Amino acid sequence: MKHIITISLILAGLALPLAAQILPSSPVDPAVDGSFGATEYPQVVQLKDMRLGYALSRNGQSLHFILEAPATGWVSVGLGSNRMHGAHMIIGYDALSSQVISEETGRGHGHSPSSTKLLIQSTIKESGGKTTLEFSLPASTYSSGKELPLIVAYGTQDNLRSKHKRYDSHTIAFQK
Repeated sequence: MKHIITISLILAGLALPLAAQILPSSPVDPAVDGSFGATEYPQVVQLKDMRLGYALSRNGQSLHFILEAPATGWVSVGLGSNRMHGAHMIIGYDALSSQVISEETGRGHGHSPSSTKLLIQSTIKESGGKTTLEFSLPASTYSSGKELPLIVAYGTQDNLRSKHKRYDSHTIAFQK
């Protein structure tokens, strides 16, 4: 019995680094600067008229996301659900005098400020009729599942409460 427990503990210890490897690591950690660099994000998907990139940091500790939308209002990425309800949303806008980024929790068809703060770094930038939201958060927050469902959206106003103009969903399948 002791041998079975010992072997189980050893196998569990070996599996932990594998569980943390939820995506292929990026060769270069993305710079959270609000720009969609050509080689920063190894995974890039087109979601309607939005472009989403995501990467695992080289050390496997952080997940990086970037969303570029054809908007001069707010943009958002919601993690953990393919719907607003239950998603941990990162939403923001770049107004003339200030940049606003908020962590929100989706409730039904709305959202409110989240008591859980996950952001490590974040920035938002509006330029040339596009708004780009870029952020990183701990990979361990989402590494326990087999996939990470998410939603993306944008609106036309510089606020956190107006209705979206466009949205889409995506699921990131973690590598085994």
